[in-house]
Amino acid sequence: MFLNILKRSFQSNLRHVNNFNVLRSSSSGVPKNDITDALDIEANLFEHSLLKHEPVSTREALRKNRYKGTAKPQKKGKDQSFSVTPPKLSIPPAPRPTPVPAAVIKDNELNLEFVRLTLQDPLTSTLLTTVRSRKRRDKNRQIIIEGRRLIKEALQCGLKMSTLIFSQKDQLALLKEEVAQAQQDTHTKIYKVPQHDLKTWSSLVTPPGLLAVFDRPSEKGLEKNLAEQERLGSQPLPITVVCDNIREPNNLGSIIRTCAALPCSQVVITRGCCDPWESKALRGGCGGQFRVPIRDDVSWEELSMTIPDAADDCHVFIAESNKEKLANRRAIDYADIAQIGSHNLLIIGGESHGVSEEAYSFMNLVGGKGKCVYIPLAAGIDSLNVASALTLLLFELRRKLSQP
Repeated sequence: MFLNILKRSFQSNLRHVNNFNVLRSSSSGVPKNDITDALDIEANLFEHSLLKHEPVSTREALRKNRYKGTAKPQKKGKDQSFSVTPPKLSIPPAPRPTPVPAAVIKDNELNLEFVRLTLQDPLTSTLLTTVRSRKRRDKNRQIIIEGRRLIKEALQCGLKMSTLIFSQKDQLALLKEEVAQAQQDTHTKIYKVPQHDLKTWSSLVTPPGLLAVFDRPSEKGLEKNLAEQERLGSQPLPITVVCDNIREPNNLGSIIRTCAALPCSQVVITRGCCDPWESKALRGGCGGQFRVPIRDDVSWEELSMTIPDAADDCHVFIAESNKEKLANRRAIDYADIAQIGSHNLLIIGGESHGVSEEAYSFMNLVGGKGKCVYIPLAAGIDSLNVASALTLLLFELRRKLSQP
């Protein structure tokens, strides 16, 4: 189509030129300059007819011609307006005030040095995160202990106390000798906070006034405690207590406390049980976690690796109170246990979930050396508390082991 328009334009211009040439030849009286101007106009018209005109987008034209960084189109409904954006001024941030460290207070009466903290102190948030974050405590292998008696028990067992937080000076005065020794040996940091602020730190409704951050017992420390028990005539018995589906922290703490009182060789806590190092379990254990080796988060595939290498004759006992499970398995009265191995595993389950099927599969690995034991109860009583049942079984095993 464009070629046709161009062709018609060319023919029209050609006719004008021919007509003009005829007029020029017939009109000799026209000035020469007018003739030249007429020829230039015709030539320009002919050149412009050869140009190709393309439609131009208004938006594209505005985009090319706008001032960069100064004008921006802004839409307001259907209309479009322009606003000039002022250049941004870089204002340097105001310098933060440097926190002033709290002064160290030396108490001559207690012979201790401590720092008084407030909630506005930057160190307070750091300590609070350490106390309340279980993930960080597990990573650093730390535990939180509350109360004067349990803190004293941990110090006597040789645990390292990194931080002590107190609100009542009279409570700290009862431990001034042990705390002073810890501050001298391990550079324990002591902080004083108001009593109403200690509720933020404590997991108890009524805080006892003392809270400490300890490192978990090390294998070297436990070996030292076991050697001390052997020197005093309390040699650990060849018994490993395996906890299965123990979901209540108080019950788990009581189990560990009983194992430490016997004493057992070790306590194995399988996956699915509660944490033996949380606050409730530590209070229920009354220091038992500091005196007996504990292996937690152990799978059933890894359980055989926890048995001592010297135990070539290992017997497995499962404490069971469910009569339906006892009907299909070898079960004996706990008082009728006759055969004791060089090492013995006693598996006990939780009150709600009982012993898992993985436990029975593990017992079947030892064949005739694996048995279910039960405690006879009066009619209408289904079971005992898990810690009470374990106490009966363990002391019966100890009696059997003490016989020649």
